[in-house]
Amino acid sequence: MGIRHLLAGTALAGSMVAGALAIAPAAQADAATATQAQSAQAGPKHFFGPYFSNGSENGGHESYFRGYWQKRGGDYYFYGDLYDRHHNDGDYSYVWFKYYDRHGDFHRNWYRSDDRRHFEGIRFKRDFKIQVCEGGSRNSGCGSWHDVF
Repeated sequence: MGIRHLLAGTALAGSMVAGALAIAPAAQADAATATQAQSAQAGPKHFFGPYFSNGSENGGHESYFRGYWQKRGGDYYFYGDLYDRHHNDGDYSYVWFKYYDRHGDFHRNWYRSDDRRHFEGIRFKRDFKIQVCEGGSRNSGCGSWHDVF
């Protein structure tokens, strides 16, 4: 009686493992299909810029920003690059971002670079604005605010 139960349990366990192995490729295929569907839902890229600083060197165009925003899966995403055309000169390039995130919270952030800085996948909801500055501080040599979205 004990051997029959042992054999039945072994057969049941073996069939469960075989079933799990058969399901695993299907789950991987479903995940790949979901990723492809999400990529397919991405809208067109909306390019902007370049937006320039207003410093004293190079006609005020020492620093600039260019990028794009894209709608993907019901959300908006921001991408771009800050460039400093005269890196290692003692001045820095700055970019300011003002926007509302998907929860409705307001953000006002600044970033600095002495060469190039890349921004990727900043999720926002509305009112994305950019300002580019250059010089010794984050508020020097600033260009105008630009409404990106």
